Amino acid sequence: MRVPPGYSHNPQVPSPAPPQQARRGPGPMIGQPQSSHQQISAAQLAAQHQAALAERELAKRRARKPTDKTIPEGVEDIVPNARVYRELREMERRYDAAIMRKRLDIQDAVNRNVKNQKTMRIFVSNTAKDQPWQVSDRPLDENAFDFDTGQIPTFRVKIEGKLLDDEEGDAAERDPDSDLGLTPKNPNAPIPEKWKFSHFFKSIVVELDRSRDLHPDGNTIEWRKQAPNTQPATSALGLGGPAEFDGFEFERKGDDNIMCTIKLVRDEVPDRFRLSPALADLLDTQEDTRAGIVMKIWEYVRAHGLQDPDERRTINCNPPMRAIFNADRLYFPQIPELTLSHILPLEPITIPYLIRCDVASSMSPQIHDITVYTDDPIRHKMSAIIHSPTYATTLREIQSIDDHIAVLVQAINHSKAKRVFWRAMAEDPAEFVKRWVSSQKRDLDTLCGEAPGRMVEEEDVKRASLWKDKIGESVYLLLAKQRAG
Repeated sequence: MRVPPGYSHNPQVPSPAPPQQARRGPGPMIGQPQSSHQQISAAQLAAQHQAALAERELAKRRARKPTDKTIPEGVEDIVPNARVYRELREMERRYDAAIMRKRLDIQDAVNRNVKNQKTMRIFVSNTAKDQPWQVSDRPLDENAFDFDTGQIPTFRVKIEGKLLDDEEGDAAERDPDSDLGLTPKNPNAPIPEKWKFSHFFKSIVVELDRSRDLHPDGNTIEWRKQAPNTQPATSALGLGGPAEFDGFEFERKGDDNIMCTIKLVRDEVPDRFRLSPALADLLDTQEDTRAGIVMKIWEYVRAHGLQDPDERRTINCNPPMRAIFNADRLYFPQIPELTLSHILPLEPITIPYLIRCDVASSMSPQIHDITVYTDDPIRHKMSAIIHSPTYATTLREIQSIDDHIAVLVQAINHSKAKRVFWRAMAEDPAEFVKRWVSSQKRDLDTLCGEAPGRMVEEEDVKRASLWKDKIGESVYLLLAKQRAG
């Protein structure tokens, strides 16, 4: 019989190991793969163990920490002043409820992002310089070849905007309670700085109506607001963004009267949108924010009783809503998504203006008043109250005082229990000891899980019978010894 290689008849002789395969081709030697997890040292294990023990100890302390701040009944009969503490607790409860309610109201007002409407008046004007009719009285050089004066006719257009004065609004920004007459008016109080013209617009575009071939320098002048911290200079200085301005002006070459179109793209936070004609008729508004649109739809639904009586989040559409959303029933959380197809970006404010070069200066004969939205000044004060750093410090201080009060109340409870115990014993020692022994016996039976009359009670009875005759004698000897001493 042919024995295969590596086979041995002797079980005590181990079989030879298979030969290692030769390494083929160039390449790095790859050792045994090491575990990706680093071995944790003994010091790290000890630190983790100590941290776990500390956390466990803190949990025990928190579990043992008293929380009850109510004085038990009967203390007022012993200490009459305890009634004052109860009244103070009731007053504190009312104050806490009022403060929490006001804080929630302030938080809701801050989240609503209420805007104030103001009117901005826009002025457009231009000046002409070095026009032919302006330099006609200058003498020409007789030796010049083309009799040119060397002056290039130009014009400069200026667009300015200013918020109209509002005495009541300015007074409200200085003092929100000025209309209540609580404090005397201070005429020397500083007036808050008003927003500038560029604050309300994302971009300003001026399109000149003239031939590009004759004026290759460009017929479109555009300014765009840069996002905060996009300029290297402002980022290095830590500024919030480019400086705002009250006027926008530019200069171009030309000696003819030119018609131009000024387009102002509003910058509002949050963004406002233009509603489709059908949705605008339904909500009786032409433009609003997305949150405002959803809120107006909700008000419309409630006013017309379109909520499903069983599922309050479902809306039973009436004919106007059915024509807009093409559905008989709507799920209210879907409203923001369904309104996306019915809102459009706001159209820019368009102002036509005739640039006159036949006069030294010209101003638009029309007054352009537009409505802008500003943040409510009270909202900033409310936000400062909510995010005040002193609020957290005050809460921690109040919490520490409450913990101290809970410890004192726990000590009062213990003192009252001791007083009740010793007073009951002083009034009737025999009956008290009897009740106390009976109570301890019931507790022992309960802990041992035994029913009355078995096991523990029988053992106690047997032991008591052994010492029953000696108890009276022992007590008599003890009392006689104390008297003699």
